[in-house]
Amino acid sequence: MNFPYVNDIYDVRKIMLLVILSCIPGIIAKCYFFGFGTLIQILFAIVVALLLEIVVLKIRSKNVKIYLYDNSSILTAVLLGVSVPSLLPWWMMIIGVFFSIVIAKHLYGGIGQNIFNPAMLGYAVLLISFPVYMNNWSGSNSHFSVFKDIKQSVNIIFLNNDINDIKNVNVNMFPDMFTEATPLNCFKTKYHLKNDDVLDNYQFQDITFQDSWKYINISFFLGGIFLFLKKIFCWRIPVSFLITLGTLSIFSFLISKEFFLSPLVHFFSGGTMICSFFIATDPVTTSCTNIGKIIFGMVVAVLTWIIRNYTDYPDGIAFSILFANMLVPLIDYCTKTSGYGHNNI
Repeated sequence: MNFPYVNDIYDVRKIMLLVILSCIPGIIAKCYFFGFGTLIQILFAIVVALLLEIVVLKIRSKNVKIYLYDNSSILTAVLLGVSVPSLLPWWMMIIGVFFSIVIAKHLYGGIGQNIFNPAMLGYAVLLISFPVYMNNWSGSNSHFSVFKDIKQSVNIIFLNNDINDIKNVNVNMFPDMFTEATPLNCFKTKYHLKNDDVLDNYQFQDITFQDSWKYINISFFLGGIFLFLKKIFCWRIPVSFLITLGTLSIFSFLISKEFFLSPLVHFFSGGTMICSFFIATDPVTTSCTNIGKIIFGMVVAVLTWIIRNYTDYPDGIAFSILFANMLVPLIDYCTKTSGYGHNNI
């Protein structure tokens, strides 16, 4: 029977596929600035995620074909792969994918049952367990050949995993490359630890316009606009997140320009845009009510602002999302509405 009043535009598989496709601009930007190791990480994460998905589904006696067909494990792998440094050792990626697929997803019953965002749980485990590797970003140069970059990245990721080699590989081989810990991390190192030797000839106000992170965030913003136009997610979460983060950063920056990050740095550094449009909008782990979605976005923004300014972690997106995920049942309870013709008891 067809119900004309039910507007079912997309199924789960199509939604996941559209989200994956919308990540392409951001992936291209990260490959341009940080080398093709980013693409290798994503492809390797997808392979590991699919293998783990098959194993767990077999153990749970589920139909493998049906559950693999929804593309959810692929999306989780893409979001995790695009979040980690491009030269992260392969065995660390396996650990991250394991926690994302097995622990965060299937331990709670599979797709639609998880309370934590799978990609962010895997990322948080890696960040806590391997902080040195997770905070090292080896930038590349677009002038050398793609083949040489791929060969070099494969060698570092799968064969030579020493952190000193990861830090020095690009600097030693290509003089126009750089190694960084992201502008957010540099700010903490210089201003919170008062270490002026870290950023030689590098003015803090200029990091907002550092090409790599600025264009990466802009690329994910464009992908998010595409998803919005396709009506994949509700506008309330990204809008409330960005407005709250912008408001807090403006007022705090006016109070102290030396201690607090500027609004532009908040918007165009780290994982701000990928959080706003791709992670915080996960329909499973966010609030179900309209008011709850606004509160959820505000909670993520406040936690992100606090972590970035007052803790040792440079970004804080993953921890903000996971903590907000824990508050979702309470948010839904406090913002629940009654059905048509019923009183809210």
